[in-house]
Amino acid sequence: MSGTETQKAKRPMPKSRIMVNEQTAACYEAAWSAKEKGEPVGWSTAIFPQEICETLGIPVLYPENHSAAIAAKHLGDEFIEHAEGPMNYPMNICSYARLNIAFADKLQDADFKRPDPCMPSPDFLLLANNSCTQLMKWYEVLSRNLNIPIFFVDCLYNYSEEMPGEHKVKYIRTQIEECIAGLEKLSGKKMDWDKFLEVQKRSQLNSKLFDDITKFNARKPAPLSGFDFFNYMSSLVLCRGKESTTEIFEQLKAEILEHIENGTSAFPAEEQYRVHWEGIACWPNLGHNLKTLKNFGVNAVINGYVTAWNVKYEPGNMDSMAYAYATSSTNSFSTYSLMEKRANTIINFDCEGMLCHVNKSCKLMTYHILVGRHMIEEKTGVPVVNFDGDQSDTRVYNEAQFETRVQALVEIMKQNKEAK
Repeated sequence: MSGTETQKAKRPMPKSRIMVNEQTAACYEAAWSAKEKGEPVGWSTAIFPQEICETLGIPVLYPENHSAAIAAKHLGDEFIEHAEGPMNYPMNICSYARLNIAFADKLQDADFKRPDPCMPSPDFLLLANNSCTQLMKWYEVLSRNLNIPIFFVDCLYNYSEEMPGEHKVKYIRTQIEECIAGLEKLSGKKMDWDKFLEVQKRSQLNSKLFDDITKFNARKPAPLSGFDFFNYMSSLVLCRGKESTTEIFEQLKAEILEHIENGTSAFPAEEQYRVHWEGIACWPNLGHNLKTLKNFGVNAVINGYVTAWNVKYEPGNMDSMAYAYATSSTNSFSTYSLMEKRANTIINFDCEGMLCHVNKSCKLMTYHILVGRHMIEEKTGVPVVNFDGDQSDTRVYNEAQFETRVQALVEIMKQNKEAK
């Protein structure tokens, strides 16, 4: 051997992760193929009724998912700089929006060097504001700059009701039906309602499978690193109504059951502490997040973000579908209701603490965290620690701050264990 240390061999990627990568590549390939044939291609917000275009056979890609992938590969800075420089957008708006608006602008340049992955320019936009109201301004900009139509489902914020009233459900269902008619006209295809029902059934099967998979992490030790969910949730975003997602989740479930049988875990260290991660991932800093948590023996076994894609409804019932999309994310619940959900998850997964990403891009989600942490502490008795970051803007995250916050959380959790 030479004087240099041999590097520790990386764990082989599980088959289910390879399948996710192949599925994602196939989605992008299908979109580019359609574009080259002159067929319409769409961009969509992450929690839009994807069953429509899946039934019509229209390729759709997701700017939020794409921006996360670009940021995770450390390719986002040039787009954010382009948005804030030549395009004159301020840094206090969503970094996904800045990244994507700049990407769409550069995509019109014939000499643009395409990043990997790369979406083709869209012919239409699908917009639902159930997760964020800033999405409306973002997609208005795209529509204006690219001169393309938006199909919009206005999900309404629930100010006083914890669940939407009948009139709101009817309002949302009507918009979904109008989107179907509009997309039929745009694509020249007729809706196959029998196929639509089968897509709905597949969507619900995949949502249930993912729900079952996340619940396995309530075991001790958890069979998965909680960050693994960030990798697998893309199948629900991109392909919730596809059979390929069923195959991925069934493979993942088999891998989890093997971990349980062998007493092993995908978490790359001994699990000493279990925490609930709150908020979107810091995609450019995910490696540092995981390394730091691993060094302290902390597994973020569950988080509220990945469960947002489980849109549950009764197939064949349009009111049920409308209700589900209206109540699937942040705009549907008060701080009290959201924190009740988080507290119940902390209890069910036997978490000893909560680590909250105060995401500069997500003002509403950050508000829930800052106001709601005291509700979590009162109901569960676990310590809650915040750290600053962003989903794709690297300037906000500070490695030293993250490390000291995790260390502080570990010290409190250790004291609590010793006191018991």
